[in-house]
Amino acid sequence: MHHTIKNVILMGTFLTITACEFSRNTPTEYFDRVALNTNQITRFGGQYFNTYLKYIKGGASTPDFNTCEKYLKNNSIATAERNVQKIKELQSTPKTKPMIDAALDLYAFVLNSYKTDHLKIAKMIDNKAPEADIEAAIIEMDNKSYDIFAQKYDNLWKLAEIYAKDNGIEVKKMPF
Repeated sequence: MHHTIKNVILMGTFLTITACEFSRNTPTEYFDRVALNTNQITRFGGQYFNTYLKYIKGGASTPDFNTCEKYLKNNSIATAERNVQKIKELQSTPKTKPMIDAALDLYAFVLNSYKTDHLKIAKMIDNKAPEADIEAAIIEMDNKSYDIFAQKYDNLWKLAEIYAKDNGIEVKKMPF
């Protein structure tokens, strides 16, 4: 009889464990790493280069960032790759998986563009290509990828805002 009660208790414990969602990460950690950090990639495409040119004209360059290519690689790509790693370190749960997957999809798209189209334009800027050629390359890149970027970004934030609301996280929107 005692053995049967023990099995029932163990079975009850097992059911409790599987019914609850355990995570070593807090909801705020999920939100910050998965959604909030994407603020660092909101300046995409043509906006990215406008921001870079303001940065350089403001005299903020250092030896690690004194060319557009270095800025792209040492700042933007490096930061995005660190953010991807921070996301991958999170324990995925049924409630966080859609948001995590959307963020990883967004970062994969952005990193691919940074390493191809953005890099091509960065090299054009560094090589002092004619402004009309740079502008044409930016327009071509934006036409090719900006709408996809915006869709992936919006998709993530729809999920993130629901997650934030469900977990009592206040989200303040800033105009861009």
